[in-house]
Amino acid sequence: MLTKDFIKKVKEINEDWEIGVVDKGIYIKIGSAYYCSVRTSETYALDTRYENFYEMSESDKENLLKLCVEYASTPIEEREIKLSDVEKTILENVVSVNYIARDIDGALHAYRDKPTKDSYGWIVYESPDDHTRLNKKLFPFIKWEDEDPTKISDLLEVD
Repeated sequence: MLTKDFIKKVKEINEDWEIGVVDKGIYIKIGSAYYCSVRTSETYALDTRYENFYEMSESDKENLLKLCVEYASTPIEEREIKLSDVEKTILENVVSVNYIARDIDGALHAYRDKPTKDSYGWIVYESPDDHTRLNKKLFPFIKWEDEDPTKISDLLEVD
């Protein structure tokens, strides 16, 4: 699981939680009240020994714990998006495209307008032919299983 997806899903459980990202961990808290933490420098390391964790509702506790276990068990190298020099150059030089998405067959496309996922691929219904096909070996972290297309501006913020 990517760190950005972990943080997004934590906020979906409780939008009031603050996410503190430090050198060796991610802390979930409100003010000075900590709920749990996950180490970013090693796998399978998480801490729920905070009093506030045990005072949460059972459903929030269960959801947060499942999410933390999923993230903590993700190999370190799979938690972050790493762009190759070629990928970064492509993103910096594409004109009039804002999204990238992968179809069920592995084909990779760039779109100007935000596409919608249908049964076999992504499409912009207002202009279905308005996309650019990219080499499918690029951006291997973009998957058909992604719920949303990837914003190019988000990828450029990674580096």
